[in-house]
Amino acid sequence: MRPAFDSILIGCVIALLTLSILMVSSASLSVAEVRYDDAFRIIRHWLIYIPLGLLLMWGVSRVHPSWWKAASLPLLIAALLAMVAVLIAGQSLNGATRWFSFFGISLQPVELLKPTVILYIAYYISTFPDRLKQLSSGLAPMLFILCIALLLLMLQPDFGNSVLLASVCFTLWFVGGVPFRHLAGIAAILIPIAIIAVIAEPYRVERLLSFTDPWADQFGSGYQLIQSMIAFGSGGLTGSGLGQGVQKLFYLPEAFTDFIAAVMGEELGLIGTAGLIIIFGILIMRGLQLAMRCEQTFERLLALGCTLLIGISFFINLAAVMGLIPTKGMPIPFFSYGGSALFGNCILMGLLLGIHRHLPVQQNNSTRHKRAAEVVA
Repeated sequence: MRPAFDSILIGCVIALLTLSILMVSSASLSVAEVRYDDAFRIIRHWLIYIPLGLLLMWGVSRVHPSWWKAASLPLLIAALLAMVAVLIAGQSLNGATRWFSFFGISLQPVELLKPTVILYIAYYISTFPDRLKQLSSGLAPMLFILCIALLLLMLQPDFGNSVLLASVCFTLWFVGGVPFRHLAGIAAILIPIAIIAVIAEPYRVERLLSFTDPWADQFGSGYQLIQSMIAFGSGGLTGSGLGQGVQKLFYLPEAFTDFIAAVMGEELGLIGTAGLIIIFGILIMRGLQLAMRCEQTFERLLALGCTLLIGISFFINLAAVMGLIPTKGMPIPFFSYGGSALFGNCILMGLLLGIHRHLPVQQNNSTRHKRAAEVVA
């Protein structure tokens, strides 16, 4: 008998989506009324995206991890080709070319790229563990793939997802057994390149300067961060009440996407924000526990990679809207409005649920028996 789906992971996703419906409704009504002359257009789309995402998550979870391992390279090639295609024929918005538009729905191929890169790294490390000690045959092939992915991301440009993907890959290499001296050498090369990439673009320099002192340009580069800080500050302990926030009324840009946490902080206060952090803490801990339970290297690294992609995305968004790191437009998984991001995170969660569902039956039963014995004792 196969183990059931992980009720804790599913519960976290359902809780986040429920909160998201409430907050997206609150944050988007005024914007949609002005932008589309239809106050319910954004939340109506969100209520369509959510069941589609859940269906995608269910479908991915039904696939055995061994199939993902066998298909990792073809899926990676398809994702890289999609990244090339979006640069040629994609839709541009605010100076970035990241989207395909189909029937009014915008899709970002980066949401397919991230899980496929993780799949490939988990596949390579688990298949060729004896090569890892040699730089040329161990780290080099995986590094080559990562560099191609990062180059395509920077051409869009998408610096945030570049940092996210590189961070997760380095963690998987370290856990997977790549010698530290190799990682240190690669980091010594990539970090200066990242610094050059930051200072080469004026808008990134402005974001960095506004992060250190947003009030120096309060109506320019520091505007978003200041409005976000006002939202958090005015929320206090319990908030102004759901739907009663002020900053979402065209003071705070992207109130229902990148800065939805600030709207939540204003309307639900510290208690609401703490609840969001607790839910993500439980989700991340559950994902890490799943990774530790896996006997196979591929499944262990895949579970770790999926968990890190979700967890680090949440940290980057929350830290940015609170002014702890420079502002970066990265949505909160399962919480911020956005069809592409939701579908990408549903793929990651589907992989996690699939790994749990296909754990060896004996291992799952022994875990249950151990817990039952602890309860009796």
